[in-house]
Amino acid sequence: MNDLSQESLLREIDEDIRRERYARLWKRFGNYIVAAVVAVLLGIGGYQFWQHRVEAQREEASARLSSATALIATDRAAAEQNLASLASDGPAGIAVLAALRQAALLAEGGDGQAARAVYQQVQRSASDPLYRDLAVLREGMVALGKENVPIDADALIEKLKPLTADSSPWRFSARELTALLASRSGQVTEARNLLQTLSADPLAPPDVRERAQQLMGDLAGG
Repeated sequence: MNDLSQESLLREIDEDIRRERYARLWKRFGNYIVAAVVAVLLGIGGYQFWQHRVEAQREEASARLSSATALIATDRAAAEQNLASLASDGPAGIAVLAALRQAALLAEGGDGQAARAVYQQVQRSASDPLYRDLAVLREGMVALGKENVPIDADALIEKLKPLTADSSPWRFSARELTALLASRSGQVTEARNLLQTLSADPLAPPDVRERAQQLMGDLAGG
């Protein structure tokens, strides 16, 4: 037998051995391999189904929010009810937007206590700190809007403290609101100091600086 024939025979034998080995391995582990592949395919399919479902739910919730908002002009009670429902069972982001709009409607309708309760719920449940902080600001504004109703000014000022930090996007509004709450609770000197600092801050928006100056004048006149 020449070298070429011998090499060919050895190669065939080697291939037969490999095929036999693979056959034994497949017989032993084939079911597990198939199960693993099926599990991966099911996982991919399940994830895609979940994504589709989440997107469908979000689109439906967005439509409900638009519908409830449009209803404000003709039926505020129904709009408020629809917003409350969406705030309760909608996807997280849209639920927060619905709750904020519901609270605004309640405040506009004169029910400051209910509006504050909704804002407090947003503060507890919203995952985005931007919305939580906005709810704190709005709660303070609603409280100040009730001129003849006693308010927990110190508690609200404490809530606003983190928002007055230089890193907060709400810092100027929070500082202005803190000054107003301090004035409302009789802390006139503290309010005046806050307003003076705010009116002299070159980074504060012009309208905020202008209001701070006007409020200082009102405090001086009072």
